[in-house]
Amino acid sequence: MAKRRTNPLTAVLPVLLALAACGTGESSTAPSAPGTAIPPARASEPTPLTPSPGFIAMPSAQQVVQAQPHGRIDPFAPVTAAPASTPSETPEADLQLTGLIGSGRSAQALVSLGGQSGTVCIGRQGLCPGSGLPALLPPGWTVTGIDLGRGQLRLNQAGQQRVLSL
Repeated sequence: MAKRRTNPLTAVLPVLLALAACGTGESSTAPSAPGTAIPPARASEPTPLTPSPGFIAMPSAQQVVQAQPHGRIDPFAPVTAAPASTPSETPEADLQLTGLIGSGRSAQALVSLGGQSGTVCIGRQGLCPGSGLPALLPPGWTVTGIDLGRGQLRLNQAGQQRVLSL
């Protein structure tokens, strides 16, 4: 009797077919057939909420936007100079020294004049270098000295010395 030689592929073929048969089931991740359409999910319309007693409803986004005033001044815009006002006959009567600031070798005085307040430094009209703010003192006024130890501000107006104390 002649021995028939078996092909190794014929022994493995049934195992491969069995494995392939296990993976042919439909899965939820498999793409659908091109002919079938999946019905769209029905979106339920939101029902308006009724507030419970004792709670106050929050304003809507439109109500918040409408409540904002229009034409607000930009807080980051550069400071504009105050309108020039006519200096009163006796501005020193309105001028008040409200405080002193000392930092290193520089000194500043806090003053209020005619409803405005700010800092003044030694020099013409009390302008502080680098501040970019308009002069607080009227023309013709000069800050001649700021004495932190005594709490005094010395001014010169048309040759007359004035001393303001805290």
